[in-house]
Amino acid sequence: MKTWAILLGGLIVWTVHFFGLYAIAEIAPQVSLVLALTAACLLADLWLLLRSRALPKADAFDAWRRSVALGGAALSLLAVGWQALPALAA
Repeated sequence: MKTWAILLGGLIVWTVHFFGLYAIAEIAPQVSLVLALTAACLLADLWLLLRSRALPKADAFDAWRRSVALGGAALSLLAVGWQALPALAA
């Protein structure tokens, strides 16, 4: 179970941000809520990047797991920032 959390951590943060933005837009469209959610997700992505960099590379599987975790967290960081651009521009 820990390996799945490591592999999917960044993508889970991206999913939470994506559906959170839709929920905010549907229920209470406020820029401050969008910015708070975005800040929380960006901090979570940065934390995941730092944790992923500290993963050991003892064998080929550990190195692969580390690279997938880093890629997912980096992609999530980029996607969360991209999704927040309309709110930042408003």
